[in-house]
Amino acid sequence: MTWTFDRSDQQVKSLKDFLEEIDFKVLEEYDCDGCGEKKVRKVEAVIHAGPRKGEKEIGLLGCKCADRAMAEKLIKDVNKKQAARNLMNKFAKYSLINESLESASFENYETTNEAQTQAKSVAVNYVKNFPNVGNLLFSGNYGTGKSHLSVSITKELINNGHNCIFISFPKLITKIKDSFNNDSVSEDEIIRLMKQVDLLVIDDLGAEHKTPWTTSRLFEIIDDRAGKPTVFTTNLEAAELKDWVGDRIFSRIMNDTQRVKLDSFDYRRLKK
Repeated sequence: MTWTFDRSDQQVKSLKDFLEEIDFKVLEEYDCDGCGEKKVRKVEAVIHAGPRKGEKEIGLLGCKCADRAMAEKLIKDVNKKQAARNLMNKFAKYSLINESLESASFENYETTNEAQTQAKSVAVNYVKNFPNVGNLLFSGNYGTGKSHLSVSITKELINNGHNCIFISFPKLITKIKDSFNNDSVSEDEIIRLMKQVDLLVIDDLGAEHKTPWTTSRLFEIIDDRAGKPTVFTTNLEAAELKDWVGDRIFSRIMNDTQRVKLDSFDYRRLKK
């Protein structure tokens, strides 16, 4: 927190008025070599209003350096977010959710057994604790609600201001291949976006025909997302998934990952 005042009489008066309205103590006085200002004061002030009433804040009086550094950081952050937003917009058409999942939410996820009840609880808590979470791996047969819960997580986090992408692995591979003949977005941009988003949901892992090229793309994305939350869904059992992705990728997927197994009851048949 910084407060900067010019040296005009009006600003000096404003400074005096300002200081009279807050409780503060001077922690340090010095001449700033950076901006040349004299008698810069580092002060501790007590906030008198708002939700932080009563809290203490450290700030500078009379120094432009801190303001300049803060402004530069804000500009850098804005530019970074804008670049990410532009790329998200370009990629939006590739993050299409199947029509059957467009209305998916926690509210309309119907549980029919203890496994699904537990899975929903895990998903809800994942959103509540985000981003201080690891990865999730939903596994189970077709139609058990894995994708429904993953879409629900994605929607909730987007509503909370996070950048998230939900995409099936087969669609991701298709879009990467399509980018070879598409000038609007490149393979590098797609891979980079997969790495950068706050949450990446890879649906239907293991449903794509396995080739060295597909597994290398998967490894690149997962490896570079180390430390960033990722949600996976798969119809494969653990041994089958390990065989499909290989030991190295399986190790990355299972690192800091909570596995949620859903029973084989066909959730989509119930919805119909």
